[in-house]
Amino acid sequence: MKVMRGRDLKRNVYEKLVSLNYSRKENYLYDANEIEWNELNGEIKNTILSFPARHIDWFVDLMDIEDLEGDQQFYLFHSSGKTFLVDTQGYNYPRYIIQLVDFEIEFGSEEFMDGVVRISDMLIFENVVKSLASELKRDGFDKEDVVQYLQSKVKELV
Repeated sequence: MKVMRGRDLKRNVYEKLVSLNYSRKENYLYDANEIEWNELNGEIKNTILSFPARHIDWFVDLMDIEDLEGDQQFYLFHSSGKTFLVDTQGYNYPRYIIQLVDFEIEFGSEEFMDGVVRISDMLIFENVVKSLASELKRDGFDKEDVVQYLQSKVKELV
């Protein structure tokens, strides 16, 4: 997953995102300010949908979350059927947060799962799969055999 820095966004999109009525340094999701998802324009919505997402326990103290990638300025948090936009402003915790009211997306989708998986975990996963695939191909197995083998191993783990 590619890190999307604030400076990578179009200027007008970035300015709109940072000017939302965020709550600052909230401890709990239920204290966050709100904005109607449908009030945002299409370009802003599409940009928000590109941010990594993760599930957060409803009662977690947000100030205890210190594992966000500061270079990835924006995140989506999902909890108890609600979705929140987070702006880290370069910190490793959710410095600013706002609830996206009436935000609807299929949270079982592959795109959402990609957002939930930590970047470092995804890199490790990709390297392991590439290594296994290369080793099996080197030993004479074709692509279809390799894919079938890897899928069977994943099924065993899930």
